[in-house]
Amino acid sequence: MLKGLIAYLLGTLRIEITGGSFERFLNLALSHQIRLWEIERTTEIMRATLTVADFRAIRPVARGSRCRVRVRQRMGLPFRLQRLKSRPVLLLGFVAAVATILWAASHVWIVEVRITGPGYLDRRAVAAVAGEAGLRPRALRSRVDLPAVVAHIQQRVPEVSWVVIRLQGTRAVIEVVEKATVRPPNQSICVHLVARKSGVVEQVIPFQGEPLVKKGDIVSPGDLLVECAFRYYAGGRPAVFPGTPLPPRQEVARTTVAQGSVKARVSYRQYVEYPTTREVLTPTGRRESQWVLKWQDRSILLRGSAQSQFDRFESSVRSYSLGQWRSWKSPVELVIHDRVEVTARREVVPTAELLERARASLQARLAWLLGPSDKLLHAIKTEVADVGQAHIGILVSVEALEEIATPLEGSGPVGPVPTEPSVP
Repeated sequence: MLKGLIAYLLGTLRIEITGGSFERFLNLALSHQIRLWEIERTTEIMRATLTVADFRAIRPVARGSRCRVRVRQRMGLPFRLQRLKSRPVLLLGFVAAVATILWAASHVWIVEVRITGPGYLDRRAVAAVAGEAGLRPRALRSRVDLPAVVAHIQQRVPEVSWVVIRLQGTRAVIEVVEKATVRPPNQSICVHLVARKSGVVEQVIPFQGEPLVKKGDIVSPGDLLVECAFRYYAGGRPAVFPGTPLPPRQEVARTTVAQGSVKARVSYRQYVEYPTTREVLTPTGRRESQWVLKWQDRSILLRGSAQSQFDRFESSVRSYSLGQWRSWKSPVELVIHDRVEVTARREVVPTAELLERARASLQARLAWLLGPSDKLLHAIKTEVADVGQAHIGILVSVEALEEIATPLEGSGPVGPVPTEPSVP
């Protein structure tokens, strides 16, 4: 591989030898220390490859063996450079591309922040502090002082306990370790699950904690669904007569973070009013144009009148300028106002169209209110609730099965003590 690379850099020739004695040609080339390879021989022609430097010394060899040597192919870097001399634009583009790659590789284009810890720090804040010390996108790699950036981050962000910065090509990776937050030993985390919407409970699946609702219960926003505690019977499960409910469990096993899934039927109702008629504009075919030349803060009317001759019209605007280059913007601009005369008439809007518009309005609202796991229990219902002289009132309703549980941090087990269902 190394020999091939050296031959490519020096340039090689593919020659054709005819006439004379091929054996004497090879012997003389060997005695003159001329290296030949890829030798192919027939009864009348012999082909071989050699370097440009050896070709300059091959004339005595050809004369001594009475052979004729012709160059059939030129290969290698020197001959490619000669071809590029006749194409200066291509050579200039190649040089510009190499310069652009070298310039881009000498800059930092991406600053990535990785935080390990409780997660109270914001990556954008760490990146902004690093930018104050010079580590920002488009910064020159040679001008970025990594120890100074690390010291600046540790000084400006006291929540950081350890920082390391690595440059990976055009990417700078800032790895930050957050200081651990220590809670007092007598304080425990207690997170309840509460309802975020009103509805009728359909399903309760507690993963961790004590459920306080069951299927069929009606809940309001803020009601406790799952308590952050496990309750048990201190003396074991009591024996009761069949059909008698068990007594409440009073002993708290431990406080914890409540986890579970509580789904409920949530009803949505929306009342909207629409006008029963609408205005329809019809073009008459008459047109007019107004040409205005704007120069800095002045406007010069070139064509048309300042006031339109139409009582009612639809207009469109076209503008033409010399464009913009960097921070320079052309001070001259031609603005053309095209006006088309229209006449207005009123028509009655079909009730089916208004019902569909009300249904689409509720669908757009549900797109923001429902989560990815929520679903509608039936199609959206529309009902005409009020009909006036110029308007129509439509009532839109639907029910959805939603996940209504949301965490709420508390201070300990609260809420009523749940009871188990009766044993038949």
